[in-house]
Amino acid sequence: MVVPQVKPLSPGEVLGCTSPVIEGADALVFIADGRFHLESAMIMNPNLKAYRYDPYPKLLTLEKYDLPQMMAIRRAAIDEARGAKNFGVVLGTLGRQGNPLILDHVKQLLEQSGKTYFVLLMSELFPDKLARFKDVDAWIQIACPRLSIDWGYAFPKPLLTAYEAEVCFERTRWREGSYPMDFYAKGSGPWTNYHDRKK
Repeated sequence: MVVPQVKPLSPGEVLGCTSPVIEGADALVFIADGRFHLESAMIMNPNLKAYRYDPYPKLLTLEKYDLPQMMAIRRAAIDEARGAKNFGVVLGTLGRQGNPLILDHVKQLLEQSGKTYFVLLMSELFPDKLARFKDVDAWIQIACPRLSIDWGYAFPKPLLTAYEAEVCFERTRWREGSYPMDFYAKGSGPWTNYHDRKK
């Protein structure tokens, strides 16, 4: 048995946007009464069988996640955003989700790519609120990556994560068959909170 860790999180700790890569295992067992955090581990480890033990009804279930469908939806949003000229950038103000350093990086990407943009501070993102901005061709949100992954289809214009913006502007390659769930992980890309920006 292995209790995996992605630093700076504690061993066994998983967030909805941050999970460890699990090596040397055939399956993962997740103890929780919901799926949200488990889905993060399933996205990060698509080749492992995933079991969820819910301690309240004392049930062990085999869980599934349609990674190919999610990847196709996200790739389509990136491809649509490639043709965008005007971007809205949302910096989340709920808790510690919005990071000004990631915002600075995204602004730099947009400026280097010759795109126009504005920054909008929001505690929560709703499709009807963003739909009011008629001149925006695509959005980049710096809050919770799962907003785009889970609910991006509900927004009238593409709603990219910072990772997807990196892919859109060809600074990072698209990862076929896997999607980074590393928003709070150390040692990952410039779309993450703990990226070493001095490099």
